[in-house]
Parts: sequence; C-alpha cells; structure tokens
Amino acid sequence: MEKRSGKNRTVRYLALAGLCILTVSGCAQTPNDGQDVIVVEQEAEPVAYDMAVVMLGDVRKTQQIRCTYQQLNDESLSFGISGLSVKKVYVQEGDVVEKGQVLAELSGASRQEDIARLEYQIARNQLQMDYVQINEDYEISTLWLNYLYQSSQSDSDRERLDEGVAQVQQNYSYAREDYQDAMNLDLLQLEQIRQEERASRLVAGMSGTVSHIKERLEGSTSVRGEEVLTIIDGSECLFTTETPEYASCFREGEEVDMQITSGSGAGEYTLLPHEMEQWGERQMFSLAGGGENATIEVGTAGTIVAVVDQRSQVLCVPTEAVHSADGRDYVYVLGDDQMREVKWIETGLHGDSSVEVLSGLTEGERVILR
Repeated sequence: MEKRSGKNRTVRYLALAGLCILTVSGCAQTPNDGQDVIVVEQEAEPVAYDMAVVMLGDVRKTQQIRCTYQQLNDESLSFGISGLSVKKVYVQEGDVVEKGQVLAELSGASRQEDIARLEYQIARNQLQMDYVQINEDYEISTLWLNYLYQSSQSDSDRERLDEGVAQVQQNYSYAREDYQDAMNLDLLQLEQIRQEERASRLVAGMSGTVSHIKERLEGSTSVRGEEVLTIIDGSECLFTTETPEYASCFREGEEVDMQITSGSGAGEYTLLPHEMEQWGERQMFSLAGGGENATIEVGTAGTIVAVVDQRSQVLCVPTEAVHSADGRDYVYVLGDDQMREVKWIETGLHGDSSVEVLSGLTEGERVILR
C-alpha cells in the first residue's frame, strides 16, 4: 500500500509540471494569433561628442620636400694623361687651397730643363731675326748713300740701286724665313711640353677646401678623365632640391618654411627661392631667417614645406570630421533628440588640417569630430 501511494504522488508532480509549461507558453503568445512579433529595443543613452564649428578659414595642402645644404661652387679635378704613376699628393681632405696651387703630380711631370732649352732657342732666334732686320736696313741705307753721293743719279744708276735693294731684301728674306721656321717649331714643341705638364698635374682652378681625394691616390696609376680630387667653395652655400615637379609651388621673393631635425643646425628656418630663372633639375634656396646662431654643415638635410594648393577664407571643417562612402563625403551632426545623424556634403580642397565645404553646411553649424 505505501509503494502505490508514492507512485501516485510522482505522477501528480509530472502532471503539475506539464501544466506549468503550458501556462508559460500561453503567456508568450500575442493577443492576436497569427500576427508577427514586434521587438522594441531600448534607446541608448545620448553620447557626449567632441564638436567643431563650421567656419570661414584658410585651407592649405602642403608637400614635404627633402633639401640638402650644399656649396654653390665646386670643382672636380682629374689628370689629363693615363698610365703614369701618381708621384706626389700635396694636400689632404679638409685643407684650404688657393687658386693656381699644385695639388698633385705624376712622375715625369716636371719638364723644366726642356722648357728652359726651348725658351732659350726661341729667344735666340728672335734676336737673330732682329739682327737680320738691322743688317738689312744697314745695307739698303748704304746703297742709297752711294746712289745719292757717289753717282750721277742717272737712270742707269737708279736702276742699279733698285736692283741692289731688291737683292738685299731677297737675301735677308731667306734668312728671316729660316729663323722664323726654327722659332715656330720650337714654339710648337714648347706648347706640347707645357700641355703634357699641365695634364700631369692637378692645379686648383678655384680657392676653397679639399672635400674629397681618391683613396690611396698617391702611388696609383693615372686614368685620364677620372675624377680624383674635389674642391668646394664653402663661403657661399644654398639649400638645394631636385624635385622640378614642385617648382611651380614657389614664387620669387616668397618665403618658405624649412626644418632641420638633427645635427648642430637643428631648428626652424625660412628660405627664399634663389635665382629661379636658373632652375632646372635642381632648385636652389637661400637662407632668409632662423640661422643667426646655428652652425649648418655642408651636406645637412632638411625638409621644405611646399604649398601645393590653398583656398583663402572659405567655409571649412576639420579633416577628422569628414567621412566618405561610395565616393561621397558626409559629416555627423546631432539631431533634435541629441542622437548622431548623417549629413551629406560637397567638398572642395582637402587640406592638411581642414576641408573646404562647397555645400551641405552653413557657417556656425556644429559637426561631430571623428
């Protein structure tokens, strides 16, 4: 009897549980059977955004251009003859040299004995030519004196005078030609030796500082035309770039900003375009301001800020407020319920820090920053 009573209680519990499940299921149904269920999400709390005001301002788009501080004048030197040993290098890198100074020479470069011999022969032949002229004038003068004072000055006497003068001139003409030919030959040989001597020496064509010498130059074999030594004139230096595609961004007399980030010359500077009529593949700028107490070494690199495009006093917003989708630009604004809303706009120039607004916004409106 006890076992049957326990079994009945178990059945009653299961039935009660089923009834509860049915009751709960009935509560989940909508009042109108067969209609869709509508789910309503609770609105999020308003978010505090960083805002910006639409206003009139300048929009600038810039490009950073690398520049280098370089000397205005330099000179690269090379030997004019190949196959000779470099006998002596008289300077080192960093030495200050003067125009005309001999910097290095090849073996056999000095031909002073040959030069002295030829110069003597040339001078001697020139002296002999002078004597020829003196002797010629003397003999002709003697013929004229004989004609004037020791003849009857008849026609036959004048004929003999003319024949004598012609003979003297012809005789000395041959001597003069011989001396002139010898002198021309010596002059030609002298010029050749001097050319060889010049080709065998490096001579400074300008005053300045030796900035480069070929490694182990002394004792090496010369190669005609090979640049082995460089002189720079550090008295006048300029900042240079090689970006002709941005040359149109600059105007004569208009200052540009430049920054050097490292080295003894680190700082902010202003530059001026230098001799723009000479610009080509290389553009030059002179220092206009900011370098009073700085030491800028040759080879120092800097960055010029070039204004590629700009708009003055136009309606604009910060760049971080503008978004794009499907090729269109838009901003976010706050609606009446203080919730974020999309507002489509038409933009013009996209600058470094602001964007030109052509339509879609008015001055004084507030937009949400990114």
